[in-house]
Amino acid sequence: MSHKTALFINFSKEAFTGYWDGKAHQFKSGDSKYMPDYLAQHFATGLTNRELQRTDESGNLIYKDGEKMTSPKKPEQVPLFMKLFKQAYQPEEEEESGEKSELEVEIDSLNKNEDKENNQKGEHTNNLPENSDEEQFDKEPPAPKAVELKDNE
Repeated sequence: MSHKTALFINFSKEAFTGYWDGKAHQFKSGDSKYMPDYLAQHFATGLTNRELQRTDESGNLIYKDGEKMTSPKKPEQVPLFMKLFKQAYQPEEEEESGEKSELEVEIDSLNKNEDKENNQKGEHTNNLPENSDEEQFDKEPPAPKAVELKDNE
């Protein structure tokens, strides 16, 4: 089994709730989140199916015959399904590091989400002080200072 990360994006104009292992996962409109590839594909399929069945105020399908295009057995043969699916699912580029364990993929996803949040806030993600010089970490720490104890009278 191939273990890698992917980005799930709620491209729709409303919140999306996806379910996995009996648990609800909420995504606001415009939210994007890194996760294991299989999970991103699962949520992208759910979002795509919902959008294909979306109706306007009059109850007419927004996408003509959209209800007939949900969860196709051969998605590559259904262009509209693939167009929407690709908006919701962005696989990670192949990495040279080889096969990853499921735990490594989970950790990688968490780190990428944290980096993405920090970048959106304009924060630094290298855990070094903003104006630090890495050479300072190579120096010996200063010797502890002697403290004189006084008796209480």
